Amino acid sequence: MARRGLLDHFADAVEAVIDLAGRTVSWLVLAVVVLVWVQNPLRELRLGGDILANDMGQLAHAAVFMIGAGYAWRWQSLVRVDILFQRVGPRTQAMVNLVGVFLLLLPWLAMVAWVSLPLALAALRIRETFPDTGNPGHFLMKVLLLAFVALVGLQGAAVVARSVAVLRSPPRSEP
Repeated sequence: MARRGLLDHFADAVEAVIDLAGRTVSWLVLAVVVLVWVQNPLRELRLGGDILANDMGQLAHAAVFMIGAGYAWRWQSLVRVDILFQRVGPRTQAMVNLVGVFLLLLPWLAMVAWVSLPLALAALRIRETFPDTGNPGHFLMKVLLLAFVALVGLQGAAVVARSVAVLRSPPRSEP
């Protein structure tokens, strides 16, 4: 029972970090809406959109998805095929989650990190600008890939902890 408590405590702590990141980045949705909406009046008034607003809108949009991915998974707000998953018991669900994390998620996150890390470090070192406009901040797009890997990896660790806790608990008879 102590191990289950420790695993659940770990998962709770990780998910508190995920929740904080998700709630914080959710405010960027408002920025995306404003930055995209402002394009139309600016086109009418200046015969062209504001390029900086467009670039910052793209950056905010990327942040919402990259940082929000772990949060969406944490709250089961993502697209997944649950036709069979919902029909099996908690222990089978835990096994499916473990197999999915170890055989699919972790190798994919490792590949994303392997490819993204040198790109992000190089972009950060030179403070890469947006290629089409020269506006600052494009390096943040590549750094967001690393945030994605970290947050989805953390949520994967929480899923593993909860799944192991379920598998270690005594089986209950299903009604």
